[in-house]
Amino acid sequence: VFRGAVRAVREVKAIQQEITRAVIATSANGWMNDDLTSAWLKTVVGKFSFHPCLLVWDAYRCHSSAFTKQELKPYNITTAVIPGGCTKYIQAPDVVWNQPFKASLHASYEEWMSGDTNKQYTSGGNLKAPSRRLLVDWVLAAWDKLDTELVIKSFKVCGQSVKPDGSEDHLILCFRDGQPCAAGRQALTAARLRQDENRRAAENEEDEEELFNNELVIEDGASDEETTGRDEEEDTEDDED
Repeated sequence: VFRGAVRAVREVKAIQQEITRAVIATSANGWMNDDLTSAWLKTVVGKFSFHPCLLVWDAYRCHSSAFTKQELKPYNITTAVIPGGCTKYIQAPDVVWNQPFKASLHASYEEWMSGDTNKQYTSGGNLKAPSRRLLVDWVLAAWDKLDTELVIKSFKVCGQSVKPDGSEDHLILCFRDGQPCAAGRQALTAARLRQDENRRAAENEEDEEELFNNELVIEDGASDEETTGRDEEEDTEDDED
């Protein structure tokens, strides 16, 4: 998201026509907002919403606004908002790959500063900031350098793609010994046990209710047979009379 007004909007639209591997936008302050979040849902998330998805994002206001909640309704998505101050523990980029990603961007900037290409100067001879197109190229190059397995691993490390049976809880970084949330693993195990107990109790109640209903059907059937038998006996007596 670039900051800028009319000129920036025109430039970004031109860049977007040339580049399809990234979604590029502008806002008055260079931050995401409700409208940009809606556009992102349509252009990016919409491609993956054919199957149930979990969308994990931070507590920035446009992620949990009434507008965004309404926009999310058509999608097959469950959202989870990371509380403020907790992204360093359970947000995949922050925990695992933001550092190498930003290091690559910094390296591209340093190379640009020390070289003589792709530079523009003001009429007074001062160096201008890198162009928006150049920044997009740097972002794409940094993304390409990231190890795909590292990105996949980051979701397990943050507990977002571990097996639900608890067999991979040891992979969650903030639950490891010496980490701030080390007690969380034990709490998660206890919560999972309570969930299993509640599930079994609910299943037992369903079985008992089904058995009770079956007994009622049998009793009703027996009552119908007895009534039919009495009616037949009465009909026989009437015939004899």
